[in-house]
Amino acid sequence: MDLKDIMAVSGMPGLYKVVANRADGLIVNGLHDNIKKFVASRLHMFTPLENITIYTVEDSIELKEVFSTMKKNEASNAIPDVKKADEATLRKYMKSVVANYDEEKVYASDIKKLLKWYQLLDNHKLISVIEEGANKEETATETASEEVAEKPKKKAAKKTEATEEASTEEAPKKKKVAKKAE
Repeated sequence: MDLKDIMAVSGMPGLYKVVANRADGLIVNGLHDNIKKFVASRLHMFTPLENITIYTVEDSIELKEVFSTMKKNEASNAIPDVKKADEATLRKYMKSVVANYDEEKVYASDIKKLLKWYQLLDNHKLISVIEEGANKEETATETASEEVAEKPKKKAAKKTEATEEASTEEAPKKKKVAKKAE
């Protein structure tokens, strides 16, 4: 499973796994209640977690990177209780996870939602699956970039060999054809 299979649905709490697509919406299974239901696309908007980013001062950071950092730091940096924590505690925790997050654009409600999502995914053991998928993507990207870097070199070598062969061979002489005068 990947983050593209898990959706946040506007107007509905929690996260949902996509079971099937329909022309007028999605059939989803709630991760928080494990109930399968149809959600109409004319009433709700669907956002895959893969498309969600967190604002930082320089650029944005993908949600899976934030989740991965949270998982790595979970032993040393406990996740605050979403229901009891005040805004200062939430912002302090967010600062420890993403040091350069944009404090003006990321609201306390966003941090609460992020923490709820993390806990929900972690309870379903999906954080480790997401991390494994991210590691596979990084390896595939590195391999692809190495292959792309090697291909032009091979093509360039073939072109120079072909050019050298063509210049060493004599060009075929064209025959002159005389037209008969009638």
